[in-house]
Amino acid sequence: MNPFLVRSIAYLSLFACMLFFEARHPFAQSGQKKAFRIVFHSSISILNSLILYLILFSPLYAAVRFTQLHAFGLVSALGLRGWTEVLATLVVFDCWDYWMHRANHRIGLFWRFHKAHHSDMEIDVTTASRFHIGELLITNSIKGAVILLWGPSLLGIAAFETLLTAASQFHHSNVNIPFGSQDRWEKVIVTPRMHRCHHVFAGMCQLSNYSTVFSVWDRLFGTYHWAETTKELEPIGVLRPRGPETMEFIPLLLTPFQKG
Repeated sequence: MNPFLVRSIAYLSLFACMLFFEARHPFAQSGQKKAFRIVFHSSISILNSLILYLILFSPLYAAVRFTQLHAFGLVSALGLRGWTEVLATLVVFDCWDYWMHRANHRIGLFWRFHKAHHSDMEIDVTTASRFHIGELLITNSIKGAVILLWGPSLLGIAAFETLLTAASQFHHSNVNIPFGSQDRWEKVIVTPRMHRCHHVFAGMCQLSNYSTVFSVWDRLFGTYHWAETTKELEPIGVLRPRGPETMEFIPLLLTPFQKG
């Protein structure tokens, strides 16, 4: 089966699953209409996916093919093959994603685009689809360089993208999971509580918890913050913008070019 088809099926299946559990067991009550959030963020995601496909799909695919045809990159140098390569690719690219996410908060130009994601005043599974196209173009262009350096197989990179998407949907979800359970899970993976903390604009939270799949990177590089109580998990968003404009397409698109 086409790995990109597998990714699409996984995305839609988990999206529906998270919506179901959010409706049944929400962590925080929403002040916005769920249907509107679904349509708004899904529309952004579809438009972004189309633009990325038209601009970067061919170059990224060519980069993967080049490394495979010419045995180029660390994968070939280390002699990694089969599932060993796939697992190594998952770990390496998840580590890269941690540092990329960290850079999005620490480098001014990158933050201007990443801020569009953080400007959401609520957080649920639809937030995982809320990204500025500028951020995605920057991130995926840098990912192309990482592909050339590492030299993953098509299966390896597709497995990473699928896992990345699934993890992002899960840890953005507004599902009420007991903190005791999340404490245990958080030793290995990023939980909704851990990532919700990252979306709080006050206190120690926003400059912490950058991991996407495995939580080890925050622990290893000193950016892990354990939110002990629900009081630490509010308010969501950024200082500016706030209000209805955060759920309007043009203001969202213009976020990188506004002050504050």
